Amino acid sequence: MEEIMESTAYLQPAEKIAENPETEYTRSMRRQFPSFGIGCLIYSAFYAFCLYKNTSGITYPFFVIGTLCCFFFSMKKLGVPFKKDSVFYIAGITLLGLSNCMTASLPILFMNKCGIFLLSLLLMLHTIYNDKGWNFPKYFTAFFRTIGSCFCCLVSPFSNMVSYFDAQKREENAKRNYFIPALIGVAIAIPLLFCMTLLLADADAIFENMLSRTMEALNIWEAVKILFVITVVFFASYALLAALCRKDVKEKTEDKARFDPVIAIVFTSLLCILYLFFSVVQILYLFIGNMKLPENYTYAGYAREGFFQLLAVSIINFLLVLICLYLFRESRLLRAILAVICGCTFIMIFSSALRMILYIDTYALTFLRVFVLWALAVIFLLMAGVTTFIFYRRFPLFLYGLAVVGICYTVLSFSHPDYMIARYNLEYGADYDYLGRLSADAAPAILDPSVNPYLISVEDMLEKTSVDKDGNYNADYYYKLYWLKSYYCKMENRTKSMGIRDFNFSLYRAGKYVE
Repeated sequence: MEEIMESTAYLQPAEKIAENPETEYTRSMRRQFPSFGIGCLIYSAFYAFCLYKNTSGITYPFFVIGTLCCFFFSMKKLGVPFKKDSVFYIAGITLLGLSNCMTASLPILFMNKCGIFLLSLLLMLHTIYNDKGWNFPKYFTAFFRTIGSCFCCLVSPFSNMVSYFDAQKREENAKRNYFIPALIGVAIAIPLLFCMTLLLADADAIFENMLSRTMEALNIWEAVKILFVITVVFFASYALLAALCRKDVKEKTEDKARFDPVIAIVFTSLLCILYLFFSVVQILYLFIGNMKLPENYTYAGYAREGFFQLLAVSIINFLLVLICLYLFRESRLLRAILAVICGCTFIMIFSSALRMILYIDTYALTFLRVFVLWALAVIFLLMAGVTTFIFYRRFPLFLYGLAVVGICYTVLSFSHPDYMIARYNLEYGADYDYLGRLSADAAPAILDPSVNPYLISVEDMLEKTSVDKDGNYNADYYYKLYWLKSYYCKMENRTKSMGIRDFNFSLYRAGKYVE
């Protein structure tokens, strides 16, 4: 008997963990299944209309605004109040959505979409939870726990539908419900129709010919792909709402700083000695320049080595300081060591930035080099916040970091880096093949004779690079202006098929130069 009781006691925690207690929002979502089910279906169709084969069109900001409206409509149906400080998230999401139809740069478009996803999920967490006292670790765990819950809720549309109609049936015993039998009939009919159509098409050549013509006219394969997108988005959006309603994340923030600070003091002090020595070398070699460089080294060659490594070390230091602050108990000595590490990190950031500037001065700009400078500036601001947090633990570090990254990235997104790169490289000389690979954002620099010193006019460039019917061409001009002709043809091809749905302001501006 005692053994049974012990095994039962052992199993109780596991059962409690596996058990998912219903929340008020979960019950409300089940009761209002038609509203949420039809709403998610309409949203998924809206998603397909806006974004299917359209990564940077004019529909993107409308999609973003529509997504926000659908979310807040759902929250209102659940009885979740709107929080006034959600405006920051809404503004950031809307601006990034607007940026998507104003640029043609693939890296910027990719980062815009990542930013929209992250801000949207943070907005949802902020709306459904009381996150006033949350910190970096809490947001991190809440973020991934919610995503994990979404996978668990993928079958929620079916379970909620069954529960809803079962409740309706119990409430109205007198009325017969035809919905579920009809749904089962449709589910049986679809595979039957598919199989019978294949058999009949194989049985009669005329029927097969008529069927194939009908399929070509309807573009059935395209319709299948659109239906697939709608289906995926429907289940994903419904699962996300169901995951939020479950409220799997505990709102209370537990103090995780349980480890002995001596552990952190030992490894951070050793790192601190290394960083101090490295910082002295940077000051003497790079900043002051009093010490002689190694043989066969120029300043550009010296600068080329290390800016990516220093960027990586700066990011690691940022994470390391956060881990020490959140996981180890309070210690004045540890705080002092972490402050020194922050100071050394500032020197590393300046060293990496100076190396990159020296390298750019010799080898011109690329998107990666611009992004490294931007990242260094952001890390500098974040480290300033971390340094403040070391001595003042009430400092809202997460909100500060979110504001810094959000504002700095929005500025980068709207600044059209490709245009700045093209303008700088045309003025100071650069790899012209790289210029030819830039996006439509660079067209106002590359295809504008007032900015591009190598271009008299577009017509003149086309004439000098043309090939006659006998295959003859001016070799000097052709190879000299080949990159320019290649960029022109790329812009011409990208802009000629642009419609209303995939209208992009950057491509529109580029199109004016190739008319």
